[in-house]
Amino acid sequence: MSDALERKGFTVGKPISYVIFIGWALLTILPLFWMAYSSFKSNEELTRNIYAFPHDLFDNKDDEYVVITPSLNLIMPKDVKENTSDYLLLESTSIAPNRKLLTQFLPKSELSPDVANRTAGDLVYVNELPNNLQRKISRSTMGFNYTSAFVRGALTKKFLNSIVYTTVSTFSMVFLSLMIGYAVSKMPFPRLSAVVIGLIGLGYLISTNSVIIPLFLMLTRIGLTDTRIGMILVYTAFGIPMSTLLASQFIKGLPDSLIESAEMDGAGPFRAFLSIIVPMTVPVIITISIINALGIWNEFLLVLVLASSEATKSLPVGVYSFSSLTSTQLGWQLAALVIATAPAMIIYFSFNRRITQGVVAGAVKE
Repeated sequence: MSDALERKGFTVGKPISYVIFIGWALLTILPLFWMAYSSFKSNEELTRNIYAFPHDLFDNKDDEYVVITPSLNLIMPKDVKENTSDYLLLESTSIAPNRKLLTQFLPKSELSPDVANRTAGDLVYVNELPNNLQRKISRSTMGFNYTSAFVRGALTKKFLNSIVYTTVSTFSMVFLSLMIGYAVSKMPFPRLSAVVIGLIGLGYLISTNSVIIPLFLMLTRIGLTDTRIGMILVYTAFGIPMSTLLASQFIKGLPDSLIESAEMDGAGPFRAFLSIIVPMTVPVIITISIINALGIWNEFLLVLVLASSEATKSLPVGVYSFSSLTSTQLGWQLAALVIATAPAMIIYFSFNRRITQGVVAGAVKE
């Protein structure tokens, strides 16, 4: 009887577990899918039906434009600014009309005399333009949200700042945490090692919110607020505790005989570290790198408080600032979110197995 109940419980429990797993996967994937396809929708589409698939930016062969004149709120390329009379300036009448957002600058030399001689207020249809200009307008219209996010939201410099903060901080914390982990695990100073590990563990328990004000005052006093080096030092300091705990547990399980052999061959502590410890800790290095890189890439509070100028802000703050400045352009905001989210997702899905292997290895290796 008990065997039958166990088999019945097994057969009932398995479908339930699958339902829970599929439901959790859908809750995770569907918002990302919605964000991705909605980033190709115009603001008007998002206002009409937030869940519909994109249409207006893709179905643009018969779009209508109106001829406009230069104005202060019209962003023009440099070559167009220098020779405005050689270009026909157009603005969409269906996507963000009267706001000088979706604009086209067509060289009059490539237009028919009838179109080239039209003046402000006259209408121009895409299907009456040459094929090469139709294709150009079609591509620029489909990528309207993304080009606007980069150009009007100034995301290019913030994207580069995020790359610098992530790469330099991750490399620094990996190198330092491996050195600390090697020292507390393999060097003959047990009491000092216990004190160091205790202090590092205490640092792991300290949250960012609890020290943000004294951290800001300290960096202001030494002149490191609103600087890239200041942000890198802060990110490195906050990442060292967890990285050191993982590294020390992994290194502790490595055979002491390897280090003793290196010492017999004349290698000093630093040489043994570079030649033996670093190559053998690749799994935990990958784990530490990915976890910290994802955290720094998505970090918001520290860079919001410590980086006040546009030159030092990172991508998450750029997305937030862009959102607050252009709150009516939902498509731009979603495009900015995709730009910020895509690199982190690519890295995570590419190396998620490595993360699991490194964490498990650091936890159970003896």
